[in-house]
Formats: sequence, structure tokens, C-alpha cells
Amino acid sequence: MSKHRLNVAIKASGVAAILFGIATVVSGGNAILGLHRILESGEKIVPFVLYFNFLAGFTYIITGIGLVLRSRWAPAFAVVVAIATVIVFAGFGVWILRGGAYETRTLIAMSLRTAFWCIASIVALFARNACSTSPDAETDLRSESSDSTEKEMPRHGNDNIL
Repeated sequence: MSKHRLNVAIKASGVAAILFGIATVVSGGNAILGLHRILESGEKIVPFVLYFNFLAGFTYIITGIGLVLRSRWAPAFAVVVAIATVIVFAGFGVWILRGGAYETRTLIAMSLRTAFWCIASIVALFARNACSTSPDAETDLRSESSDSTEKEMPRHGNDNIL
């Protein structure tokens, strides 16, 4: 993958993570605030999945910002989010196998979350590894093209870049 495509993929993953996080916090918050009404309506909620997703939404936003800024810690955060999501998804699988009530949309949502964070983690790790293989990779990854003869934009004091 070219450095330009890698740069675009990292930014796209970051923006998607931020938007995904906002949507997760809003939908999870609404569900938690309306939990009494949900229980009365007969909808089948899985409490640990609901609370995990709500709290994880904030982490999605933070990790997304880190990916957009190409912070050094962002790939590790993406991996942690992916692992935590896989663990909760596995717990959800156990819940289902033990006969717990659930909504099909929860299964679909957890599948999408797991796939998204596994892919985002791979992209972030790939970018980090690409940067560590070349002494000029940090500069190349930041620029729109590696053949550019223009000077690099100032970093504005952020030294925690991939």
C-alpha cells in the first residue's frame, strides 16, 4: 500500500471511529436513559453489551482523534478496543447459547463493531510498522505524496505522531 493510501486509510479510520463513537454514545445513552420504558416494552436487552457499548463509544471517539492525528498511542488503543469488543462479543455468544433473550440487531451491531475495530487496528498497526521501517517514513506519511518538493507543514508542537 502506498504511503498516500495509507495516510488516507488512517484518516478515514479515525473519522469513521469518531462518527461511530458519537452514534454509539447517543444510542447507548438513549437506551440507558429509557431502560425502564424498554423493559416494559418487552424488548430484549443484554445489559452488559449495552453498558459496554455506551462506555466504549467514548473510547471510540478518543481513539478516532488519535488516529486522525496519527498519535503514537492510537494503534495500541485501537487494538485494546478490538480485543475488548471481541471479548464482549464472545460473552454475548455465551449469553445466546445459554438461552438469554436478545435482539437480532444486537447481534448485527456487535458483528459490525468487531469487524470495524479489527480492521481499524490492522490499518493502524500497518501504518505504525510502515513508519518504523524507514527513517523518512514519518515525513512521507504526513505528506500527500512522497515526491513533493515542498517543505513539511509545522507540527504545532505535537511530537506524538506515528
